[in-house]
Amino acid sequence: MDIEIEEIDTCNRKIKFNIPNQDYKKKVQTAFQTLGRQVNIPGFRKGKVPVSLLEKQFGPQVKREALSELINDWVTQVIQDKKLRAVGPPSLLDVQAEEGTDIQVSATLEVLPEFELADYKDLEVDLKVTRVTDADVDRVIEAQREQAAKSVEVAGRPAQAKDFLKIDFTGTIEGEPFEGGEARDYVLQLGAGHLVEGLETALTGMSVGERKNAAVTFPEDFFNKKMAGRTVDFDITLKGLQEKVPPALDDAFAQSIDDGKKYESLADMKEKIRQEIEAYEQEQARKDAGKQLTDKLVDQNPVHIPEGLVKEQIRFMVNEAKKKEAAGAGAEHDHDHDHGGEIEISAADEEKHRPQAVRLLQQELVIDKLATELGVEITPADFDVEVSRIVQLLGGGDPAQLKAQWAKSGALDRLHQKMKREKTLEQVMGKVRTREEMVDRKENIADN
Repeated sequence: MDIEIEEIDTCNRKIKFNIPNQDYKKKVQTAFQTLGRQVNIPGFRKGKVPVSLLEKQFGPQVKREALSELINDWVTQVIQDKKLRAVGPPSLLDVQAEEGTDIQVSATLEVLPEFELADYKDLEVDLKVTRVTDADVDRVIEAQREQAAKSVEVAGRPAQAKDFLKIDFTGTIEGEPFEGGEARDYVLQLGAGHLVEGLETALTGMSVGERKNAAVTFPEDFFNKKMAGRTVDFDITLKGLQEKVPPALDDAFAQSIDDGKKYESLADMKEKIRQEIEAYEQEQARKDAGKQLTDKLVDQNPVHIPEGLVKEQIRFMVNEAKKKEAAGAGAEHDHDHDHGGEIEISAADEEKHRPQAVRLLQQELVIDKLATELGVEITPADFDVEVSRIVQLLGGGDPAQLKAQWAKSGALDRLHQKMKREKTLEQVMGKVRTREEMVDRKENIADN
């Protein structure tokens, strides 16, 4: 096979090759034989139609299709034989196909750039580990106490923040009732941030059995447009009042927590929670250091990215942004149309997303090169463990079913890439210099 490869630039190649006329003739002959077994022509049985008749009726079309298939087959073979890392289909520049002569083909092809990694072992990254305080531990324990709190009836005092109220209410606008403006035994919590400010004020200080009228003006941006900016007159009766009472902070409480830790005492609980938080902060610090390391690796290796890949990444980013906008607006997204090629990229999209798209692709290429050099692989067992972990975080389900869904959306490939990326960065982290530092939590600094 006579092939010429011309390097146009870092990411583009021009390929030239000749297809022997004999190969073309065989392809056309096979195409006519296939057609003869498929078409119905009066007076002839299928498979017995003379080639001369087929050529007379279908010749130009058959030859065009045969030539197109043959060129595609040869281009694919050239790409494989020459180990060209194509990022998209080739663009045909010229086809010279005169009857009885070899076919001359030339095409351009975008490829992933070849590059050598710079020595990264002298890189240094900061490992800033957040210092764990007694207050951090106390916050976790307090959250568990809140979860274990029991509801008790309140007597002898009016309603206050955090209380749970059971009320009957009737609302009218300009004396007229409205849909959803009446309820019986409605339960709500004061201070949870779910009530309009005026209604919160009216309910605070009420006693069980008390009835009150309150005029509440709803904000202009209220989600219910019928009530937005309007004043609603409420007739409210407080029927019940409860508060959550957490358990005492003692050994018995620690021993009662059923989270698999089996705390022996309150002191044991505090120590184990501290260890968990410290492990979490260490992990977060390594993730942040991984981002630093990624940036430094890309700065060391400013790889040129094929334009086709950049466009594809921008389409993906625009699509993801549109899905988030639709979700925020409460609209349903049609997942059957998540096809990057169908999305128009405006000039504004191009300007907004191009820098990040290029940077992300540079990171991907550099880390992929590192993974190859370090021999990093994600085994099927590693992958299944991660999928099972995600399933548990999502509240349970069938891992096989989840994998099938993710395979359709491309999420499965993205998860595999993410795992490989993290494993690669972890190995590289062990080869560069790290400067560990204990730092205070940001909110603690702000409080001082």
